[in-house]
Amino acid sequence: MSPKITIGISFKNPGNYFKLALQSIFAQTFTDWELILIDDGSSDDSLAIALNLQDPRVRVYCDGESKGLNIRLNQMVQLAKAPYFSRMDADDVMHPQRLEKQYQALIQHDENTVIGSAAYSINAESQVAGLRPICTQQSSGFAARHSFIHPTVAASTEWFRRNLYSEDFIFQRSQDAELWCRTTGYTKFINLSEPLLYYRESGTFSFKNYMGTSLGLLHLIYIHYADRRLTFLYLFLRELAKLSIACILDCFNISELLVSMRYQSLSSQAIEDSTAVLTTVKQQLLPLGDLQWLK
Repeated sequence: MSPKITIGISFKNPGNYFKLALQSIFAQTFTDWELILIDDGSSDDSLAIALNLQDPRVRVYCDGESKGLNIRLNQMVQLAKAPYFSRMDADDVMHPQRLEKQYQALIQHDENTVIGSAAYSINAESQVAGLRPICTQQSSGFAARHSFIHPTVAASTEWFRRNLYSEDFIFQRSQDAELWCRTTGYTKFINLSEPLLYYRESGTFSFKNYMGTSLGLLHLIYIHYADRRLTFLYLFLRELAKLSIACILDCFNISELLVSMRYQSLSSQAIEDSTAVLTTVKQQLLPLGDLQWLK
C-alpha cells in the first residue's frame, strides 16, 4: 500500500469523542490515506476501539507509556508512509472533504508549505457553536504563534521530519505555537477559508491545559524578546494578565466567556448546514470487529 496522506492521531482517554473522530476519517471523500493511531497511556476503552478497527489502512501502536503529544507527533511523522502528513486530535471531527481539499492544495505547492483551514467550533455535545476564523497574512516571530488552528494543518511528511516538534517539556501544551514561530521565516503558511474541521473547544475548557499553554508562550516570549526589554516586559505582563483573568473566570465557573471570544457567530442557515454535515458523519459505520456495541 502506498497512501497519499498519513493521518496521525495520538490519543489519551478521549472518551466518547474518539468514535466520532474516527467516523469522520472513514467518511472522507478522499480515501487514499493511512491512519496512524498511537495510544499515549489511555485507561478508557479507546485502545480497544483502535485495535478492533478492521481496515488495512489503520496502524495502531501502544507502548504502555504516557510521553506527551509533542513526542507522539514526532513519532507518527517518522512512522508515516505517505508523502503528506495531516494532523488530527482524538476529540475533533474532520469535515468529509478535508483531505480532498487539502491534498489538492498541497500538490499545487512545494514541500516547504504548511496548509491549514478555518474550523467550526463545537461544544462538548458536538453542537456547532460558531466559526473559528483564520489568519490571512503570514506573521513573523512570536506573532506567528496564531498562524493555524493546530488540528487543521497538513504538510509534506519531509517538512515535518525536517522541522520536528520541540520535545522540551515546557512546550508540551504549546508545541504548535513553538513550531510556527520557529519556521515562519522559511516556510509558506496557507489557510483555506472553508471550515474543514469541527474543533472541540466550547464547554471543554481546562484551566490546567490553559496554564500549560501559557507557560510555553511565556518561554517563547523570552526566546524572541529577551534582548528587547520593553517589548519583553509588555508581552510577558500581557500573557500573565490573560492567565490571571482565565484563573478568575475558572474560579467563578464562567470560563466559557473566554472560549466564546475565540469564535464568531454563525447565521442560522450556516449552523443548519454545518450541523447537517456533522449528522452525516455521525451515521458513518466503523469497520469494528468484536465491538458490536459501538456500532
